[in-house]
Formats: sequence, C-alpha cells, structure tokens
Amino acid sequence: MTFTIRPAVRSKIGLLFGIAGASGSGKTFSALTLAEGIKGKDGKIAVIDTEAGRALHYAPKPGDKANPAKGTFDFLHLDFPAPFTPSRYVEAIKAAEDAGATVIVIDSMSHEWDGEGGCSDMAEQAAIAAATDRNGVVQAWKVDAMTAPSWKKPKQLHKRMMAKLIQTRTHLIFCLRAQEKIKFEKVRNEQTGKERNEIRQLGFMPICEKSFMFELSGSMTMHPETPGQPRYDLQRKLNHDLQQIFPHGEQITIEKGERLRSWADTGEDRPPVDQDAEDAAGLIGYIQDAHNEERLQTITGSPKTVRFRNHLSENRPDLADRVTDAVNEALAIFNQEVADEGEAA
Repeated sequence: MTFTIRPAVRSKIGLLFGIAGASGSGKTFSALTLAEGIKGKDGKIAVIDTEAGRALHYAPKPGDKANPAKGTFDFLHLDFPAPFTPSRYVEAIKAAEDAGATVIVIDSMSHEWDGEGGCSDMAEQAAIAAATDRNGVVQAWKVDAMTAPSWKKPKQLHKRMMAKLIQTRTHLIFCLRAQEKIKFEKVRNEQTGKERNEIRQLGFMPICEKSFMFELSGSMTMHPETPGQPRYDLQRKLNHDLQQIFPHGEQITIEKGERLRSWADTGEDRPPVDQDAEDAAGLIGYIQDAHNEERLQTITGSPKTVRFRNHLSENRPDLADRVTDAVNEALAIFNQEVADEGEAA
C-alpha cells in the first residue's frame, strides 16, 4: 500500500448530531428547530418516524402554512415500523435522500439498539435459537451461555451501519430516548472496615450502543425539567466550537441550527463520491448477510453481480479482491457450520 501525505486542510462534513432525552425533554421539537436552521432557504427536511407518527404533531394542519415560531414545520414524513434493524435504518435514510431531503431527523434512533428487531432483540433471539434443542425445547441454562456469542452478528451489523452513516453527505439529526440509570458501588466504612452497597445516580443516559453518541459530530442530552436545553451535567460530546453554539442551559433555536450548518460547511469541498467503492461495500454487505450458501449463490450468480464483478476486475482490482475475500469468508463460515452440525450429531 502506498501512503499519501499532504498538509492537513479542514473539509466540509455531513453533520451527524445526536439529541437524547427522556419523554418531555423537547428532543423532537429541538431536532426540528435545528433542522429548520440547517436546511436554509433551498433545503428540505425529512423525518424518519419510528414513533407511530408522533412527529406529525409538528406538521401544519391542512390548509395552514408551517410556522416554526408556533411549533409547526414543513417536512417530508417517512413512517418507519418494526423491524428496526440497522440495515433498514440505512435504507430509510437512502429513501429520504432520494426524495430530496438535505437534512434528516431520525426519531428515534434508540429503536436500532433496543426496539423490536433491533440489535438487542436480534442477540436475544439468536441466543434462544442456539439454546433450542431438536425437539423445540429451550434449554434455559444454555441461553445464558449463548448470550455473549449471540451478540457477534448484531454488533457487526451496527458497525456496518455506522460506517455508512459516516459516509453520508446529508445532514443527520438523531433523536434518542434516555432513561435514568443507577450503579451499585461497594463503600468501605473506615471505622468498622465493613463494606456496604450504595446506590450512585448516573442521571439520564441515552438508549443506544455505548459508543454511538461519541462517534457523532456532536451530541447532547436534555432533561424534562429543562426541556429544549443542553445540559452539561449529562452525557454530551461538544467540542470548543460546538460549546459556543450550544452553551449550557440555552434554548435550542433556528439561529443555532444556522450556526451549526456554517460550522459543518467550513472547509474545502469533500472529494466526489467513489461510486464503485460504495457499490462494492453494498455488495459485500449483502454477501455478509447471506444466511446460507444457497442465498450466497443467488447473490453472486445474479447477472447484475456478475457484470459488476467483471467491471471491478478490469478497472478496480483492489475492490474486486475485497469482494472475493468476502465470498470466501462467507463460504468458510458455512463450511464450519456444517462441520459443527456433523460433530453435534
């Protein structure tokens, strides 16, 4: 591999911004307010709604014009029911982009981790399946034993989703639910030397993969007691520039959205999209998601896939090799599964 070294120059970014909060903390209204400022005069907002249409409460009534000052906004609405798999989030974002959205509010992103069909649900179902014997009886002792290995696939899907989100050029605002958490700690009495359990309040914590909020461009958590205001005593990721835009305790406004867009747009233009690389990554994702060898053969044998792999072989051998490696890795997994079943029998 040849490494390229050049002077560091700031580039424009596609925003990935997170707003977490419990019910009543104002996260949806704040996200739409920010989106209104980010979109500018010619932009378009879309809302990916996993909350059974609750975002429509912020849409204008038939015949009325949107008025952000009174809590209504113009936006495209995408109803997103279960299952809340990571790949479906990516598909929903792509659909919103294809509809012309320049800034997308995802409400709520927490379902990807803790909703029906989300990562936690996938891991639980995989553990139960692995602990079920041939007669369909679930062996309770084995469910616990299979919990850790059952997380492998969901975590892989989450990482793949994050890789795609980071490459997205549309501005994304994620709303996340938050819940109060506590931690039990052992405290030693200095006089008696005895230990006792004490409860430590951790405050409101976002419901998501543990590193999700820190992988974003910026994030904050709001509290129901101070709706619409970032709280510095709760989990957040705000660098120096973002702290100037979002001071502790100041209400979210459209003007702050405008400043956020200006911050994201400061720098040189991003390089053009490498369509071959994106298409290759998508194909590799399909290959990795294949549940059995028959499904893998269907994917690799389709005329579209064959044409694309031939194109890569002629023009992008580096990408062609990555696709081939993905196919070989999938085949190795299937062969190992067959061998394991043979040993179990």
